[in-house]
Amino acid sequence: MKCFYHTRYRFYKPQISTTPSFFLISDIHFSPKVHSERLNAITKHAAQQKPDYIIIAGDLVDSLDAIDTTAKLRRLCAWLTRLGEVAPVFIGLGNHDFYRRNPKYKNIFSKERHWYTADNQRLTDALRNLDKVYLLDNQSFEDRQLYIFGFTVSPDYYQLDHEDNTTTIFHPGNEDKNILRLDLKQLDPKLLHNLPTHKAKIAIVHSSVYLNDPAIAPFFADFDFVISGHMHNGIVPPLINDFWRSDRGLYAPGKHFFPHQSRGHVASANQKTIICGAVSTFQDSAKPLTFLNASFPVFTASLECTHRETYARKPDVKRQYLSFPK
Repeated sequence: MKCFYHTRYRFYKPQISTTPSFFLISDIHFSPKVHSERLNAITKHAAQQKPDYIIIAGDLVDSLDAIDTTAKLRRLCAWLTRLGEVAPVFIGLGNHDFYRRNPKYKNIFSKERHWYTADNQRLTDALRNLDKVYLLDNQSFEDRQLYIFGFTVSPDYYQLDHEDNTTTIFHPGNEDKNILRLDLKQLDPKLLHNLPTHKAKIAIVHSSVYLNDPAIAPFFADFDFVISGHMHNGIVPPLINDFWRSDRGLYAPGKHFFPHQSRGHVASANQKTIICGAVSTFQDSAKPLTFLNASFPVFTASLECTHRETYARKPDVKRQYLSFPK
């Protein structure tokens, strides 16, 4: 489907001295299967939105195998450089940004695990050398109107639910809240607390699963918004997606059916979690299901902070399909 499903979020934030805007994407799952047409369309679409900043909420690559040659890595960096010409780009890391494929894995019914965790230094070094592109790996960035922090959870957080080193589609993975909490406690408190009150305060956290959990939410209490992805909009088909107003999805990668915290359902002005759908709903590693991408749009979003009191009671949320720019 050569179109975007774009969601605009407009929140009343009188304490922020300026009114910054953000273009949001997640789960690009870059690989040779992500065609240049799609990447170029995203760049043009972002430019049309005229954001002050661009945020990529993790899973930039499908696996480290997708950039294992100089040509593949240059193609990714060239696209990010073009995106950076639209607005500064901030990238958080997701689980796939640490993965390599297990050569013993055959398909979604295989008993072998699909991935193993590998050193991603080549990827991170390349990203740090790009102009106007900022990799936030447990790091923050601050300017006159924005404080943004990118939280990288340990790859062990995305564990499997059994210890025998096998998995199938019928034995999905689990996520370990204890590891998430430990990682957050080990951060420098200055990254999370006593943040500047007059600036927009954004956290990038790839997985949305535990963001509303009472043990985790206090760590992000000082932020205005937490931007996440990971759940691929719960794989909800377009026609259903237009009418289903719930945070539940049908399925999400590595999860059980009907998971909570899967979709960008905003119900109140106090809600701070923005869950982005995926650029690649079925990534290359999801074979043989990748043909279904023809039935799904590219999910994008924009986030605006406003001083208009009209939106004090309830944020303005608008969803629409937009054709790829020519």
